[in-house]
Amino acid sequence: MHHAVPAVQLRSISKRFGAVHANRDITLSVTAGSIHGLVGENGAGKSTLMAILYGLVQADRGTIAIHGKTVAINNSRTAIALGIGMVHQHFLLIDSMSALDNVLLGAEPHWRLTRSRAVVLEQLKVLIQQTGLEVDLTRLVGELTVGARQRLEILKALLRGARILILDEPTAVLTPSEAEQLFVTLRQLRARGTTVLVITHKLKEVMTLCDAVTVLRAGQVVFDGPIAQCSLDQLAQAM
Repeated sequence: MHHAVPAVQLRSISKRFGAVHANRDITLSVTAGSIHGLVGENGAGKSTLMAILYGLVQADRGTIAIHGKTVAINNSRTAIALGIGMVHQHFLLIDSMSALDNVLLGAEPHWRLTRSRAVVLEQLKVLIQQTGLEVDLTRLVGELTVGARQRLEILKALLRGARILILDEPTAVLTPSEAEQLFVTLRQLRARGTTVLVITHKLKEVMTLCDAVTVLRAGQVVFDGPIAQCSLDQLAQAM
């Protein structure tokens, strides 16, 4: 599993919003093909850090390297082009459109797939087969379960070429059985070489799902290491 070059390397990332020091000199390395947990209380700086990685927010200081290459991520289009995908806590889907049309059009500004409907449908069917991300593509998004909407967002990211997937509090909206299904999916994606970053504050989930974990507190890294070398208590105390 260990590759020489990390999928993501954040070095000395700092970000202030007025008086709030959201990220203070954060350095973080994510092994390619691993599931990495980013945990902390609300306001610890997790979402800001991932927004910087996805190009939604610009860091005041620090550098980002993707697969060993230093990059400037000025917006989410750049992030997508670099193979980074993000599944937000509140899905960017349009209820009155079919699942397929949501993938074709995307809810983000400036986003439209240039591929034809037939080609996209075929590619999605292959992805669904490979990943087990079952979604009825003909249904209106408004009729889909929350779990299916989330699966659709993951498919959307994968179709755009995401090799690094950021999930923001993915189980907050799911039933326990949907959460279990999501974990199976994420392990399958990891087996395909996808790197998964999970923002969460649920420590039990981190212990069962993740290969490594970084704990943030008040915008700083207070713990970072492989899951095999830490306990639930250690994580709880670090938080």
